[in-house]
Amino acid sequence: MKKFTELGLEPPPEMPEAFKICIQDMGGTEIKLVIQKFIRVTDLDPQQNRMSMPLKQVRCEFLNEVEKEKLSRRQVIQVVFVEPRVIVSELNLNKWDVGKTSSSYVLNGPWHKNTVKNNEDSLKPTTVVQIWLFRVGTNLKLGFALVKVRDGEQD
Repeated sequence: MKKFTELGLEPPPEMPEAFKICIQDMGGTEIKLVIQKFIRVTDLDPQQNRMSMPLKQVRCEFLNEVEKEKLSRRQVIQVVFVEPRVIVSELNLNKWDVGKTSSSYVLNGPWHKNTVKNNEDSLKPTTVVQIWLFRVGTNLKLGFALVKVRDGEQD
């Protein structure tokens, strides 16, 4: 959190207008920021094939009771996904427990094949991104938008 403050990213910037329009065009509602994080090498690794959202960094509760129950039974939830280039696709949402003390929500499925490949010029280790939640349709299907906030720092 201190690092975001040093970068001038606390409070987090608003969602860019292009994403708002895309989500509104899909009939999206209930837009809220889930997490602001640094991209890690593991988020880009084809072997890992996932974007993690550590529960300790998640800013708000965003699942309903049915969704929580599905994830607790290790079921996958298919979600709408808006990539940094404002391309709409689908991914899977899972919950992974790492040991007894750490858990993460995970976006996976065609994560590396589609999202990382489509956005490889902008998604680098230490890039700051936000993941926003929205809901679509009469069944309020989960959707997420991945917004690039800032390029990664060069060391």
